[in-house]
Amino acid sequence: MRLIPYEQGNLDGFCGIYSVINATRLIVNGMGEEEAIDLFIDCLKYVGKKKNFGEACVKGVNREDIWKIFGKIVPAKYAVHVKRPFYRTKGVSFDDFFNVLREHFGQEGKRVAIICFYHEDWDHWTVVKALTMKRMMLFDSCNMKILDISQCTFEKKAKWKSYCLNPRNTFLLTEK
Repeated sequence: MRLIPYEQGNLDGFCGIYSVINATRLIVNGMGEEEAIDLFIDCLKYVGKKKNFGEACVKGVNREDIWKIFGKIVPAKYAVHVKRPFYRTKGVSFDDFFNVLREHFGQEGKRVAIICFYHEDWDHWTVVKALTMKRMMLFDSCNMKILDISQCTFEKKAKWKSYCLNPRNTFLLTEK
């Protein structure tokens, strides 16, 4: 058996933190590598205070962690506005979900979205930087570029190659 080296993300669950950093980078003009590293460190420190750091490294962060990072860390340094359009909404239809995303991206100014999907046997947070009628263009920590909407579902037990989205795990970001 030939061994393949692990890549970032194989053993850690930091995609949620990377999504925060990558989304902020897309909104904030001129955010350099040093600022991104500082934000990464601030996010790790925050998560380490709130939960078992070793467990968070492997299992990652959840939507509440991301919400709190956007509430406490990001606004202290950057002019980013975040909202959660489906946080308290049950029974969101697939069409309503994508209509809200299209409306978000159709407005003026810098706009991105953070979403989370379940695929095969893993959960993943990613950044949507643009949206068409058929695709989401991603700015992703695992180097995914495009997610076809036709492959998305809200059904966790859907066919193997589907990407199961949870509307409650959606964050819409704009420049303040």
